[in-house]
Amino acid sequence: MVELTGDDKFTLNEFNRVAKELVNGYSHVDSILLLPNGVVSYVYPYNENAKAIGHNVLEDETRKLGSIETILKNEVAIIGPVKLVQNDKQAFIVRRTIRKEAGFWGLTSSIVFLESIVKVVDDLMLQNEVDAYVISGYNPDSKIDYDNIISLNGRLDGIVSKSVVSIFNTKWELSISKIDSCLCVQLFVFTSLLAIFLLIFLLVRYFKKYRGSEKEKFILENEAHTDFLTGLLNRRGLEYQISTLDKTVSWGTVAIFDLDFFKKINDTYGHDVGDSVLLHFANFCQTRISSDFVLSRSGGEEFILLMPSIEIEQAEKICEELRLKISNETFIIGALRLDITMSGGIACFQHVNEIKSAMTLADKALYKAKHSGRNCVYIN
Repeated sequence: MVELTGDDKFTLNEFNRVAKELVNGYSHVDSILLLPNGVVSYVYPYNENAKAIGHNVLEDETRKLGSIETILKNEVAIIGPVKLVQNDKQAFIVRRTIRKEAGFWGLTSSIVFLESIVKVVDDLMLQNEVDAYVISGYNPDSKIDYDNIISLNGRLDGIVSKSVVSIFNTKWELSISKIDSCLCVQLFVFTSLLAIFLLIFLLVRYFKKYRGSEKEKFILENEAHTDFLTGLLNRRGLEYQISTLDKTVSWGTVAIFDLDFFKKINDTYGHDVGDSVLLHFANFCQTRISSDFVLSRSGGEEFILLMPSIEIEQAEKICEELRLKISNETFIIGALRLDITMSGGIACFQHVNEIKSAMTLADKALYKAKHSGRNCVYIN
């Protein structure tokens, strides 16, 4: 269990930083997901896991039992192999509960592809001259034994020896022929597999570091500066960021984006789907813009992109490319497949003091875009 105290908000940038360190530092970890209230809201890497955003594991019949079990037992659980909703690959989901003082907050999930484990198992068996074996994992949501097989090789003849070993709070079964059932083989296999999954405890260390002191060190992560849904800066956070630019930047461009027909999405599918669309849009944009830019959500379906030291012609190209990518992206929210477009307005500033005026001009350009057919970018 991970315990949260104080501020339990995570910004998208902070999550990406932590997740990147874990994924890049450990070859067996392929993805990191954060699930407030059981809903996938933060993913890394984004492109490979975007389809998982909005997926509620506490409602999905193929994930529900395993997720509830993790919450009730407050221990690490290794579920799998399972087919991932984001890419249909076979993988293990290493889950851990996150709690705050008031109770359940959410889950963390580390994704380890099945092929990574199979290679470890097969190499170990080969080294120990075991020709026939079956190793089965654990998935309480599956009723078919064959679906739980991690690796199998050869044919088990004669007397079969079975051993059940606990990997954290999860029991896996190793079956080998009696002739090959020496204790050292079993020990080597499960010790090696356990070593792979020990890395999940690093998540505890990183998330536990997020305490009240972090608010002093990273003021932009303060709740007052952060949009509660997307993790981006809100309007106040953007204004604070602008106030820090005066020392380093004197000119640039600002753009305002607005999702087209967003009200229709809320009216048709409900606000939960609308929130998932906003979160998906924020993640999509954040992973496709320069780290020197500042993306914020000013309210509703409106976003502001601050591009310091960028000429307006280059800004137009950047925003147009982003608009095209959005229009070509299918937003998958649960069973829904939604096509989203955006409109944008752009204006430049020659000094930090002119940014607010530039925002007003960009807003007027956005108005023109919205009344010229939408799905386009205008310059003021």
